[in-house]
Amino acid sequence: MTSRWAQKKAAAADFAFEKALQTRKDEEIDVSVLASEAAMGKGDDELFEKKLSKEEKKALAKKKREAKKAAKNKGKGGDGDKDDVDDVAAKMKALNNGEGEEDGTKKKDSNDGIDHDASDKLAAEGTFVTYSANRKGVDARARDINVTNVTMQHKGAILLEGTNVVLNHGNRYGLVGRNGCGKSSFMKCLGARALPIPNSIDIFFLKEEIEPSDTVTAFEAVMSVDDERLKLEARAEELNVLMAAVVDDPDKFTSGDGEGAGKSVEEIQEDIMDALNSVYERLDDLDADTAEVRARSILSGLGFSHEMQGKVTKDFSGGWRMRVSLARALFIQPVCLLLDEPTNHLDMEAVIWLENYLSKWKRILLLVSHSQDFLNSVCSNMIHFNQHKKLEYYNGNYDTFVKTKEDLEVNQLKKYRWEQEQIKSMKEYIAINQSKNSKQAESKRKVLQKMERAGLTAKPEIEKMLNFQFSDPGHLPPPVLAFHDVNFGYPGCEPLYDNVNFGVDLDSRIALVGPNGAGKTTLVKLMSGELQPTRGDIRPHGHLKIGRFTQHFVDVLDLEKTPLEFFDTIYPGTPLEDQRAYLGRFGVSGKMQKRKMCELSDGQKSRVVLAKLGRDVPHILLLDEPTNHLDMESIDALAIAVNNYSGGLVLVSHDMRLISQVAKEIWICDNKTIEKYKGDIMNFKMDLRKAQGISNEGGKLKGDASVKAGAKAKKPKAAKKKESKLSVVKPKESEITTISEETLPKPASEPVAAAVATSPVSSSAPAVEEAPVKKYIPIHLRKKMEAEALAAAGK
Repeated sequence: MTSRWAQKKAAAADFAFEKALQTRKDEEIDVSVLASEAAMGKGDDELFEKKLSKEEKKALAKKKREAKKAAKNKGKGGDGDKDDVDDVAAKMKALNNGEGEEDGTKKKDSNDGIDHDASDKLAAEGTFVTYSANRKGVDARARDINVTNVTMQHKGAILLEGTNVVLNHGNRYGLVGRNGCGKSSFMKCLGARALPIPNSIDIFFLKEEIEPSDTVTAFEAVMSVDDERLKLEARAEELNVLMAAVVDDPDKFTSGDGEGAGKSVEEIQEDIMDALNSVYERLDDLDADTAEVRARSILSGLGFSHEMQGKVTKDFSGGWRMRVSLARALFIQPVCLLLDEPTNHLDMEAVIWLENYLSKWKRILLLVSHSQDFLNSVCSNMIHFNQHKKLEYYNGNYDTFVKTKEDLEVNQLKKYRWEQEQIKSMKEYIAINQSKNSKQAESKRKVLQKMERAGLTAKPEIEKMLNFQFSDPGHLPPPVLAFHDVNFGYPGCEPLYDNVNFGVDLDSRIALVGPNGAGKTTLVKLMSGELQPTRGDIRPHGHLKIGRFTQHFVDVLDLEKTPLEFFDTIYPGTPLEDQRAYLGRFGVSGKMQKRKMCELSDGQKSRVVLAKLGRDVPHILLLDEPTNHLDMESIDALAIAVNNYSGGLVLVSHDMRLISQVAKEIWICDNKTIEKYKGDIMNFKMDLRKAQGISNEGGKLKGDASVKAGAKAKKPKAAKKKESKLSVVKPKESEITTISEETLPKPASEPVAAAVATSPVSSSAPAVEEAPVKKYIPIHLRKKMEAEALAAAGK
């Protein structure tokens, strides 16, 4: 019996033979050769149709289209082809046009996602960034930023080395790190698009205030960014025209060497639809019907009254113009928003509004802030700029980051100690048993080498704590600083204060709060003697010495000098080693002491000014927004120093963390007077949220900073467990019902006797007179007792 394979080959040979007979009647055919060739698979190609690959099908279709096109354009010379190619290139350009040209963004290379002009400008300022480029390039439609092996160098100092930058759509990141580590430089690199960022991601980096103008009001400055809507509508029209052209003549777009070469009609249409969806989503965000309402709402939340919104930008100070820039950024809703200390120019009411607004941000947000409460309320992820020049990513807000980091360090320390104990034990064993038991010693040596090759756990490095210190100024009898019926107003303006009376002593710990423009900074200037009251009397103690930290603290520094040279100038005769040691307490140490202060970060300059305040030994500290540029560690060190300080304190700050740590009293500056608030900073925040119509759910002061320095956090009391409804209750004697003769059922219906336990009576039930308790008697004893009773009766 022949196999199926042989039958198949025989059938093929018969078919070939019959075909040969039909086509070659006049030729002599060697049938044996023909049959053998067919049996070996060498028959005519027409017997089996070859299956083409996808690339071969595309090439064949392209060849047919070119042939059809050549026949169609025959007799037109070569101009027809050229015109068609130019027309296709012009229409396909709509797919890449308009991306990244919105307000607040920069023009970038469509291939690598980098703004080379801005990168060159950064390089001229001394900042260089390198990274690993992707061979596939940057996907223009990506929604996330993902760059590997990033190294950043600023003026010769390496700030980041071999780290990854990952910013995912929908996450709100908080960037934290020590002063001077490079947070602001990193934000500048992202804002300048010095890293490969997809073209679909527009970036707004809030770095400078809006330009002063005589004609443009604050409201018009915000609404001017609505020009983006017109550009998007024009681009949507171009894309719709392109879609219609592709549907009408698909061959024109799939042939040639243009943008659509190598793509099918379906793929081109899919690309157009993706671009259209992106444009329409952006148009929804910039809804013209609600644009004016949104612009006024944002300005109002940032502290602009209706009258202020109509003022030209030239009439505003730098801080208020920065608020206008922030309002523009929030109005256009960029895909990636970068904010570096956004709360620095805001009062407490505006901070609470911004905190609530940003907590609902649905795109990419990266912010640097010194406020723990702000980070807790806004951020969904944290990025730690650590001392190893890496970026570490953590899920959760700032409190979660702190706890997770501590847990990781504890586990790392345990693993490190275990490995060191194992290494020590193995080395001792090898040293003792090397000659006696060489095989076991050699085995231990191999295990040790394997551990070293795999990499040993590094000992966790604990960052050095700062030790701010303000010296004891000595005692002054009260009153130290007294205000009597003080009035004050700037010339040509409405008075800020009217009949103000209060006193400040060495044991005062006062926090001044209130809206911007209410006169908090003016009050500090009156206390320091920089301003004089228009009416009334300010009486300072004759030996009173005041130390003042202003928002423009840089003015007291000589930026062309190093911190050591500056201290040597104002405190001559002090040994150099003592100057070094004193500056080191405030975190100004090492190479920082020999660098010009113009090259230091704002936080490092703030430390130098605080060190000067401590050296002056004042009786009262007047601190006006001291935390604007300090990191978390510096703020904690400042709070500890103030709590240990024996002088008085008047603090102007929107940082609820610092206020909760140092303030004993909260004074509200508003309505031309000073009023003492009854409550703490948490109650004040709740009142502000309620006044703004913000829900207080999750609005309470977050973070461990709400506990004052030196006080131990109280553990929350465990809630009492409710008794389970299905619980086994021990029967009490009072809960047993005795079955007596009167209660016994009749014999005809008598069931099996059993004890019946009654349920305990609820305490809420009305009091009922209890029946006398009867003792339960088993049935056999009951019958015996009945018999004895009958016998006794018979007698």
